[in-house]
Amino acid sequence: MSRHPRLVIVTLGLMIVGAAFAQNSDKPSTADQKRTIRVGIATTANRSSRQVTPTWARDQLVRELQRMRADRKSQIVLDVVSLDATEREDASAEAEKKRCQFFVLTTVVNPNRGPGITGGPDGMQRAPVMIGNTNPNQTIGVDFAVLEVGTARTVTDGTATAPVESNNDIRASDDAMRFVAHRVASELRKLPSSFD
Repeated sequence: MSRHPRLVIVTLGLMIVGAAFAQNSDKPSTADQKRTIRVGIATTANRSSRQVTPTWARDQLVRELQRMRADRKSQIVLDVVSLDATEREDASAEAEKKRCQFFVLTTVVNPNRGPGITGGPDGMQRAPVMIGNTNPNQTIGVDFAVLEVGTARTVTDGTATAPVESNNDIRASDDAMRFVAHRVASELRKLPSSFD
């Protein structure tokens, strides 16, 4: 008779553990809760006097965003792809073909101290305005915009600047693209799920 109560207790214990396991297995794991956002990076336009290779600048932004693909504090995972197009309409169409939800346009520009408008082969362009003692001739600027595929609605835009040291335009461009990558990743991770 003394064995029966033990058997009942062991059986009850197993049933409780089984029920707890069944309840927990119904909940989605954190991996199931992750959302992937596919973003296309257009080839960089160079409207500056700096020696920046458009595909190199684009690839630097792609590399930086791939490093930030996942963030343990965010449920958003970034899936980054390169685009050959540079202009908005072409980049939007290519991003749609590559099943992207968003695309990023970047343009290397000459910073200035004036009203923030410069002339170029494409007409008037916005340029970053330098404040303080920074020498615009020793600074590189990168305008960027994140747009939604299909609507071409701007999600965020801005300008990154970096100092040019020892006339190394590529290094300055890489530094500016690093800032752009952080901003793009941050803004995409703030998007509500309705953007999926």
